[in-house]
Amino acid sequence: MSRPNPTAALNGSQTGRICDRCNKHVRTGDPVTVYATHYDGDGWVMRRLWCDDCGDSTIGTETDGADEVVLEAVYWSGRLVGMTTTDRSWP
Repeated sequence: MSRPNPTAALNGSQTGRICDRCNKHVRTGDPVTVYATHYDGDGWVMRRLWCDDCGDSTIGTETDGADEVVLEAVYWSGRLVGMTTTDRSWP
């Protein structure tokens, strides 16, 4: 099954500004790491946002059957911009 590119789908997405691991406020211009999962009905859904200190660059233990991705981005005025994929569970 062909899925949309996660970088293209999530670039420009609105997001909160609190790290999901340490609760640090993320400011405009800060690098962040994002974890997202693809759902057939909803497309790519961002599930975690981490500050530069807390972000993981790999998925770790994958969820069976799920298409998961870790992305690096810049937080800019409530949106994610300049995204790059660092790890993905499906090719």
